[in-house]
Amino acid sequence: MYYEIKNSGYEKKLIAGIVVTGGGSQLKHITQLMEYVTGMDTRVGYPNEHLANSSEEVTSPMYATGVGLVMRGLIANAKHKPNEEKANVVTGHSDTKKRGGWFDQIFTKGKQWFEEDPNT
Repeated sequence: MYYEIKNSGYEKKLIAGIVVTGGGSQLKHITQLMEYVTGMDTRVGYPNEHLANSSEEVTSPMYATGVGLVMRGLIANAKHKPNEEKANVVTGHSDTKKRGGWFDQIFTKGKQWFEEDPNT
């Protein structure tokens, strides 16, 4: 991984350190290993850091990429809506409570999709 960081040219630009996400971030002592190899501060990134009302199912670091992509899509979609709706989409306020937790609905569907047996 450090090899990829060096090749990308971002080695000297990562002044805030490294954030490890995904299933691999749950490996025991991964942050200490990354700090030892790179000499940079390292932490595990949790998706619930950016969610107002998150359920237990999406608080694992292995969902960080999925949550980030959903948030990015919501922000991109908000560019095409009136200003009041933009604020609600980006912050996760008001509409989430009216719909009964649409983030939960999205992640439940995503979880079901990943758990489906491809051989059936």
